[in-house]
Amino acid sequence: MFEGINNFMAELMGRQGGREFDSADYRKAAAALLVHVADSDGAIDPRERARIIALLSDRFAMPGGQARRLLAEAQTSEAEAVDLHGFIGVLKRAFDENGRLKLVEMMWELAYADGAPLEVEDSIVARIAQMLEVPESDVDVLRRASGPELYGSGQNS
Repeated sequence: MFEGINNFMAELMGRQGGREFDSADYRKAAAALLVHVADSDGAIDPRERARIIALLSDRFAMPGGQARRLLAEAQTSEAEAVDLHGFIGVLKRAFDENGRLKLVEMMWELAYADGAPLEVEDSIVARIAQMLEVPESDVDVLRRASGPELYGSGQNS
């Protein structure tokens, strides 16, 4: 009987007060960076929100409801974070070079979700990519590949 109670309590404590994704979950760290990019202009546009959910669902093979919960937790984590280093550390441990490239690609796809990326979005994606140790040449290729041709020429850079 006590073992069942102990297991139940351990599960509750392990989920950090009912949170589904813990702070070491690479999906939550990636989602927090996407939130950071989307919120760079002071608000997350409904198109950006929908794009984040679609990216999380697609790239992490999760149902839409789980992606929405992940987004909600990531928004809280990103708002509470002092800086991005915690998220970056989780991702550098979890992702190889290809995984980090895919994440930068996700950020560019998000930056284009509501039209041409703003200069601040360009800057944030470039800074995060640098922190993830993604070469600048790859960042530029991913940027051009992720956006419409009209914007891929670097108009806002």
